[in-house]
Amino acid sequence: MQITDKEISGALVVEVAGRLTAATEGLFKSEMSSLLTKADKLVFDCSQMEYLDSTGLGLIVRFYKDFKARGGKLALANLQPKPKLVFEITRANKIFDIYDTIEKAVEFVNSSSGVEEE
Repeated sequence: MQITDKEISGALVVEVAGRLTAATEGLFKSEMSSLLTKADKLVFDCSQMEYLDSTGLGLIVRFYKDFKARGGKLALANLQPKPKLVFEITRANKIFDIYDTIEKAVEFVNSSSGVEEE
């Protein structure tokens, strides 16, 4: 798994590439803990995420809760078929704001309302 980040229109876009699983838990935790202090608007770009297991989903959920508790706003973009299926089966797709494009996700995290129609 690789994690890279860049700023787009005032939002931090974090690309999670590869497999987010129990085997990559430590790397994800260490990378994400530093990002908690870097931004208050975050988009997870999942376009290169090949696979997500229950541990990976749990990591994203925990990060989301911590980030939101600090006043952050987060969205997911470009979920690929296998990770998307995990979100749908577990109904995590009801918790997160998920968009088909980075642009739409960035627009959402930059909006003041907190709720935006797709």
